[in-house]
Amino acid sequence: MTQTTHDIGDRSPSGLFRMSAWEGEFERANAQLPRWYWNRDQRRRHYARWVEAEAETLAMRLSGLLRSDTPAESAGAARVLVDSLARDIDWARRLEDSESEDGQSKDRTFAHAA
Repeated sequence: MTQTTHDIGDRSPSGLFRMSAWEGEFERANAQLPRWYWNRDQRRRHYARWVEAEAETLAMRLSGLLRSDTPAESAGAARVLVDSLARDIDWARRLEDSESEDGQSKDRTFAHAA
């Protein structure tokens, strides 16, 4: 079996949110792509925001469906997924923060050189 290696940030820890899926969705939804899209760091920052928003929405909706009379088998699986989505949210926030820090240090470098 061949194992594919992925760059950090190509997909969320759960594997549910892939950068290639976001890119495809974004490209289909936008006839003309914004200038920032061609900048790798900015594209990754937007991807991280998408992961965070999608994972938060799914986690909130799924959590809202759980009731005290939800069968244990379903509730347990739902809680596992909610926990996995929470890890995706944390990962997306860290990814966005690291991309922001990288961009700020580059901006400071260019500002200093000017």
